[in-house]
Amino acid sequence: MLSRKLDKKLLGAIIMVAIALFSIVVVPMLTPQQVIAQPKVDCTKAVATPELKYCSQQSYKAADAKLNQAYRKVLSTSRGEARQLLITAQTAWIKFRDNNCNFEVYSSRGGTGYEIFRNGCLEKLTNERTKGLENYLSSR
Repeated sequence: MLSRKLDKKLLGAIIMVAIALFSIVVVPMLTPQQVIAQPKVDCTKAVATPELKYCSQQSYKAADAKLNQAYRKVLSTSRGEARQLLITAQTAWIKFRDNNCNFEVYSSRGGTGYEIFRNGCLEKLTNERTKGLENYLSSR
């Protein structure tokens, strides 16, 4: 009985050492792409829900990056009270965008398309805001 307990403890210790060695030696050799596999999706041909979700996320992220770039340009040209008003407006606009999209897609909550519809709404409003900021810049 005592030898079985020792055998189990020894086996457990060997497994823990093996896991630790694997973590120290193998995991650092993996590239970030191997650790977190990126799906290879052609968004022009996406039809399955997981593909559509992925593509809607990527499309919204791209729109958001473009908005942030436009916002930083406008912010860099603003001073004093105008700068503070822009910051306040942008903060309020983000709250509006998020709440408005939550409202627009509310009936889809719990469905497989919810995230896709929400990302579409976020992207649409983000593109509109970007256009507004770009128009502001070009009119100055």
